[in-house]
Amino acid sequence: MIERILIPTDFSESSRHALKYAIEVNEVFKARLFLVHVLQDFTEFSEYNLSPSILPQLFLEFEENAAKRLEEMVSTLVPAHMHCDTYILHGVPFYEIIQFSKREKVDLIVIGTRGRTGIKHVLFGHTAEKVVKKAHCPVLSVKDPEILFSMP
Repeated sequence: MIERILIPTDFSESSRHALKYAIEVNEVFKARLFLVHVLQDFTEFSEYNLSPSILPQLFLEFEENAAKRLEEMVSTLVPAHMHCDTYILHGVPFYEIIQFSKREKVDLIVIGTRGRTGIKHVLFGHTAEKVVKKAHCPVLSVKDPEILFSMP
């Protein structure tokens, strides 16, 4: 029985599509939804040369922005009859998603197959792929139909 569904989001269109898909699936299961965003700790990348004095304010702004975006997703996409909790985690996205899913005894993870692209993808790796490979529970990877695959 699926009682707890985790939907990680990076606020990309792909992750919004995954949330919509999870909502459709949840019409059958009536599970508790967990919408999670992970704030990456970018201070480990020395090329940014950020002053330590601005980091607390910067993190606070990122967290406030993420909280607003999570609430917007819930208020506009999640039906009122579904229970959806939002969480902001800190760390490496795939690791935090997996740890959260274990801690909360999640039965299913629904994740978009393509998040942000470009340098972020190169630096941080493909979160969805790592979650699929390492998660303790089933992972439903959802491809956004608007994204077309092209052969390299």
